[in-house]
Amino acid sequence: MTHRSKLRADALRDIPLEQVAATLGYRRDTRDRARWKRPGSILSINGAKFYDHLSATGGGGAIDLILHASDCSFLQALETLADIAPQRCNPDRNPFQERLDPARWPAVRQHLARHRGLDTAILEQCARQLILGADRRANAVFIARDAHNTPAGAELLGTNRNRPFRGMAPGSRKARGGFWIARRTPPRSALIVEGAVDALSAYQLPCMQDTDIFLSTAGLANTMPPWINAFQLRQIACGYDADQPGEQAAKRMLQANPGIRRCRPHGEKDWNDLLKARNRNTCRSQSRPGNDNGTDNPTANCPERKSPAASKAQQ
Repeated sequence: MTHRSKLRADALRDIPLEQVAATLGYRRDTRDRARWKRPGSILSINGAKFYDHLSATGGGGAIDLILHASDCSFLQALETLADIAPQRCNPDRNPFQERLDPARWPAVRQHLARHRGLDTAILEQCARQLILGADRRANAVFIARDAHNTPAGAELLGTNRNRPFRGMAPGSRKARGGFWIARRTPPRSALIVEGAVDALSAYQLPCMQDTDIFLSTAGLANTMPPWINAFQLRQIACGYDADQPGEQAAKRMLQANPGIRRCRPHGEKDWNDLLKARNRNTCRSQSRPGNDNGTDNPTANCPERKSPAASKAQQ
């Protein structure tokens, strides 16, 4: 199966089972909404899984349900699903990019630059690549992708400082991809962080110039997300926040993956705080002509790096 064919099959497999069951002639039980009936078959549907009580068989995904309920081949099942949801047949379609609202982008870009300290040129570069934008509610939208650029979801960050909001777009699959930005390709070294803003912040720091790619897990992960393995990285650092939850998650990740090292945003809680602190130091340095006391030294706030052995000893 080609990569494009696999993308098409994955998209069709994710069609809601209730939609498939209704098309196949099943009717929902009025007393048990998880149960669907048609002559010769009674299904229980729980998310992406189903079980047929009469035949005592089950499966997972829309393709399995078609194969179970119809006497057909795998290819015929795909064609049936393509008729049920034709919009899923285009693997290049990115429903998360479709939520972007260009009219809202200037205000969101200004917020990210002013309140998060992110470089406008980098933000515009991401916007041109359609991996960053704004939605109609003026949330910042960071597109999540796997190593092959296949869309997997989007991180959302509110820009109303009086009503902070952070979450994932509906339909996102964090196990399949995350927001990332690469300095060099193919990447060999990586920093894993908790969120997209931290990824962009670390990318911007001069003392992180040797790192090839910055990856967000959109929250804390105790083990390596499977989509990151596809990059075939040689060096990986866990850059989770320097607070109790971040330290605990990093400790578990290092225990599960001994080759990973710990890399903290030294002196600050997270990478965005480190970037903003550096920006403030730069402004103070530039406001005092002739100052050469090292205030704007890019290594002054370099992250604290720990080798796997040192991290293990520390634990």
